Amino acid sequence: MKPDYWKRLTQAARLAPAQPPPPMPFGFDTRVLADWRAQQEGGEALPWVYLLRAGLIGAGLIMFLSLALNYQALQEQEPAARVVANSAIQMSMLP
Repeated sequence: MKPDYWKRLTQAARLAPAQPPPPMPFGFDTRVLADWRAQQEGGEALPWVYLLRAGLIGAGLIMFLSLALNYQALQEQEPAARVVANSAIQMSMLP
């Protein structure tokens, strides 16, 4: 027969004394929040973070610029017909 861990856990919890948790020390929450805010402000001061942001913005601008310049080529239904015509013209111009 398998032991029932859930029953053992609930029985042990019933036997535990019901005491409220001890009160937080005076000013503890203020110190924790101040430390957390100081860590947040200090994390953004790294110089490579600004470089990565600039690189991401630059890559996005290049992507949108290339899409805008090639929009007509992306909308064509049969670009292969133009390629065949260009190669036929080039072949006829060879000596």
